[in-house]
Amino acid sequence: MSLRKRLLSTISRLVRSHATAEDLAQDTFLRLWERRNTPVDPAHLQNYVLRTGRNLAIDFRRRERIAPFVQGIEHLDFIADQAPTPEDSTAARQKLRVLSAAIEALPPRARQVFVMARIDGLTYVEIGEKLGISPKTVFSHMVAALEKLDSSCHSDD
Repeated sequence: MSLRKRLLSTISRLVRSHATAEDLAQDTFLRLWERRNTPVDPAHLQNYVLRTGRNLAIDFRRRERIAPFVQGIEHLDFIADQAPTPEDSTAARQKLRVLSAAIEALPPRARQVFVMARIDGLTYVEIGEKLGISPKTVFSHMVAALEKLDSSCHSDD
């Protein structure tokens, strides 16, 4: 049996696809060509080729488990485009404008607490320390801010 046939057989057993095995066998020989200046003992050349092909097949299976490949273009009709539509983008921009205006309309201390908690990611204790108020007071300002934002953002619904 020729080396190419043994290589295809080895790879096919791992990937269970003749077309993929053909591609990986080609990649194996390409990899060997790229490393043609690396000395390989002629007595071990066949094992070296088979091991390279086997490693490529194992890498392919690993990638396939992480991100499965869609076999054939007939399945492409079922893949949804994840990009937002122009309508979605416009609606999101409008919601952002409404939310920004609602945040700006908050009382200064409530706005400050909201921004520190939700934008800066600080805890109520950290906010209290920075502002010189108790965490319970921070909580009260946050509740007031969230209630005003909720009513402002849902008044149009």
